[in-house]
Amino acid sequence: MEFEPVAFMEVLKSGVLQDIHPALASFCKMNAQRFSFDDIFSVEKRRILWEDILKLIRECSDPSFNQLSLSSLLILSRDKIIAESVEEDCIEFLLRCAGLGEVSAQGEINYDVVLAALKCLSNLTFNSPIVQVYISKCHCTASIIRRLKEVSDPNIPHLVKFFDLKLLFLITAKCPEIVNRVKNEEQAIEVLTRALSETTGARQSPAASSAYFLTVEQIDLASEILKVLFNIMVKNEESIPENQHIEILGLLHDLLLFGAPDEKKLDDIRSHSINLLMIIPSILYDILTPPLVGAQDKPQFEGKNMEILVVMSDFLYRRLVVSRTDIALSAVGVKNLMENVSPILTVLSRGCLAQRSMRKFLRNKILPPLTDEVMQRPEMGDTSRNLLCALLTTPITQVRDLAADFLFILCKEKVARFVKYVGYGNAAGLLANRGLMLGGRGKMGHYSSDSEDSDTEEYKLIKDQYEII
Repeated sequence: MEFEPVAFMEVLKSGVLQDIHPALASFCKMNAQRFSFDDIFSVEKRRILWEDILKLIRECSDPSFNQLSLSSLLILSRDKIIAESVEEDCIEFLLRCAGLGEVSAQGEINYDVVLAALKCLSNLTFNSPIVQVYISKCHCTASIIRRLKEVSDPNIPHLVKFFDLKLLFLITAKCPEIVNRVKNEEQAIEVLTRALSETTGARQSPAASSAYFLTVEQIDLASEILKVLFNIMVKNEESIPENQHIEILGLLHDLLLFGAPDEKKLDDIRSHSINLLMIIPSILYDILTPPLVGAQDKPQFEGKNMEILVVMSDFLYRRLVVSRTDIALSAVGVKNLMENVSPILTVLSRGCLAQRSMRKFLRNKILPPLTDEVMQRPEMGDTSRNLLCALLTTPITQVRDLAADFLFILCKEKVARFVKYVGYGNAAGLLANRGLMLGGRGKMGHYSSDSEDSDTEEYKLIKDQYEII
């Protein structure tokens, strides 16, 4: 059965609820996957349709009917032309439906209506700069943050919490001018940090472990919280107190160690955690590698628990394996490579510059003493070293430079050591950029003077045969 737009609009105009209800249900069912209405409604008719449905919601007090009407608006809100024609009073009305208006709704909350309104607001905020201006003028973020204080309330449905966070993420991304207000007046960082702990159980037990598995719902909420924190903190790096950074680092430590129901969800939570780590001062990264207590069966180095570095280096390895198939690439592949590899390389490089024990541990893991594998090209093979070397000649400048910087830092910025591990051809770009083609040492970090470069017997035997180019 085909959708009949003219008949549908006539039913809406009739005002007969007994006819309108099934017509709206049919509209929602038949257009559930539609994102554009160019082929069935003119621009003017789309606007009329929006106003007619909005009028029905305003005039009807039946929650089930209003939920259906809002679901219809949700479908229409995917259309950018409709989104750009929405007026301020409509946004104010939808905010009230979502429980985010300046005047709180009286009586029992219908969360189905709240959820439908939140979804609609999310679409409109994403699609329309005009709506973004309206949103930035109101104080709906204060209402969202107020509701997030009750994130552990089991009476509030998971999807309402999720779309509260989704809307807050969109607002902080699309309306950067209000971020300072959200941070300072509405104390968003404190509320979100507490919500992250309550949602996941992070920092609520003495020792985090991969044996503790987060649920899908926990990961979905935590991921949105981390994204909002990133939006707020990246624009306020200098003004955030150290104690807040320390508290968040403690949570990220646990989130990186926790398990997940599947690889996709595990990748999600770790990816968002690493993104946030990028904007936390690296001088505090020692919190990630706490002193080893007792005879723990954990990866350790110089009396520190290095489990978190194993997690992050394994995360890097998985991203590098994916990148190998992405190097020859379409525009989408280039974007994916930058998003997948750049954050983890940035975090590990910053950590290695700031924390000596991190650099030494990762050096042993990623650039172990060479053996007879030097008889093949450095970029050939499936070790982390091989995969990183393969990035040194990629045309994607940002990724190439990050990979080169990371390897150079692991080599204590010693040119001879760097060339030994990556080959002169692969090293040439970084050395030329830094004026080190004739040798010497970089100036990024301060390194200990102890030697970490003892060669294996296998390497000594074949050293003269090794073609360093």
